[in-house]
Amino acid sequence: MAIQILHPHDLPLLRSLTEPAHLAKFDEFADEPEKLFALESDGAPIGWMHLHIPDESKYSAFVYIYIAPEYRRRGFGRAAYREAERQIRRSGCDWWSSYPPSEIADAFCMNVGFTYTNTNHFMRWYGTPEQLEYPADGIRPIEARDIPDGPAIWRREYARMHRALGIPYDEIEQTPEQIEADRREIIEHPERWANVYLLDVGGIPAAYGALFSDGDGVGGVAVDLAHRGHGLGTQMTAYLTRESLRRGHAHPCLYCEAGNDDALHIYEKLGYRIESSETVAVRTRSSLRAE
Repeated sequence: MAIQILHPHDLPLLRSLTEPAHLAKFDEFADEPEKLFALESDGAPIGWMHLHIPDESKYSAFVYIYIAPEYRRRGFGRAAYREAERQIRRSGCDWWSSYPPSEIADAFCMNVGFTYTNTNHFMRWYGTPEQLEYPADGIRPIEARDIPDGPAIWRREYARMHRALGIPYDEIEQTPEQIEADRREIIEHPERWANVYLLDVGGIPAAYGALFSDGDGVGGVAVDLAHRGHGLGTQMTAYLTRESLRRGHAHPCLYCEAGNDDALHIYEKLGYRIESSETVAVRTRSSLRAE
């Protein structure tokens, strides 16, 4: 039987197909209906798929596939994944992840070609204001003059961190056209960069930080290798957490890879606690080249 991947017209119907263990994820994804797809076979709904492909970043896409129990082991999940992979590869995204909630799902990811699995911790802030009392000296919003060197801190250190964890991650080099497009965008649409900050040391960006698009948590922090060991990561994370609180989010969140012990220590020191953990399966372009 063939599978059709469609934008859903009946979210309650898809929710009714969903087992209790997956309902929280479905409700989370239903807030972004443009990224949620109905899976059908012969006109009958058999499940759903959430596919996030970043608009501006080329670091990671995320796939979550749910197949109703009576339709499993028929190849529908694999077919849905292959279509998601085609869309991701066309976008130019460098690597993509799946968040499987069980050993069966882990095995599925490895069978379709994922090359690495690790644990990702979801953390929330339950600290006190006193834990966030770090200076904001040198922290400022990103500007056009910071392109490309400011964001390059994130690309470079994000890649370095994943390689240290054993993930075959390629650092992305921007083309001159992409750099120029970023410069134009930050000038013409500064609101799209409103959640990105840099920390200057001696007038030079030494750390990068960003909030999630809705401001409800820390989307990323990176410190240039030459400036590590001076508390800049702690300073930036504390600042971003305070900014999220200032915007009305009582419990800012963030993600931390298991094994990234330095970052985990900083987050816990500032008042973040692990709320849940999920398996992360990763597929990279370097693995495609190896194939």
